[in-house]
Amino acid sequence: MATIERHDPDIVTLQEFRHGKSKPILMAGLKALGLDTIYAPETATARDNSLLIATRLPLKAKQFPDGSAVPARAISATIAVSPTVEINMVAVHFPQKKEQMPLFNALLELPKSWLEGHSLLIGDFNCGIPFVDSETKTFYATQLFQQLLSDGWRDSWRERHPEAREFTWVSSRKANGFRYDHALASKALNDMIVDVRYDHMVREQKASDHSLIIMEIDC
Repeated sequence: MATIERHDPDIVTLQEFRHGKSKPILMAGLKALGLDTIYAPETATARDNSLLIATRLPLKAKQFPDGSAVPARAISATIAVSPTVEINMVAVHFPQKKEQMPLFNALLELPKSWLEGHSLLIGDFNCGIPFVDSETKTFYATQLFQQLLSDGWRDSWRERHPEAREFTWVSSRKANGFRYDHALASKALNDMIVDVRYDHMVREQKASDHSLIIMEIDC
């Protein structure tokens, strides 16, 4: 919670959220920071991982895609970030290997209007481009990740750091790194992004096994 307070965001997405014993503490902390509009899909048990969106802005949210199984792998949300701008967002937490395919296909099937408007796909994709976003070639569904880019989604961090190599998850066994966490924006939203950066401190201090991705948008 101290990390969230330090960044003072208007919108937070969390992966691997659970409806367990820590939920009341987390909810109280988010509400104390003004992030009091919260959505997290229900799960079959308190041990199941889910996702959470918390914001101080008007929010409409649901599990993505419609009718998808529990536990949730993604949330679709519409957030009014200004009187004239709404952001359509899908927050994701991709599984591994073959289980990634349905979620990638659902993203590829989003209506064309998403790319024409202010839209964002953000979270743990568990994927990337080998040797660009990793030190190995172990990504499973690279071709589908690249298809999103070919369709017009902008890798907002890469466009602003074309020569950089940063990793958001590092294997504790082999110490090799991967940039799993991405913010893919439509052109209209990408043009409004002031900055995209990673906060590696939370991973390095073992508060999380992933780095945070931070976005600043001028609406």
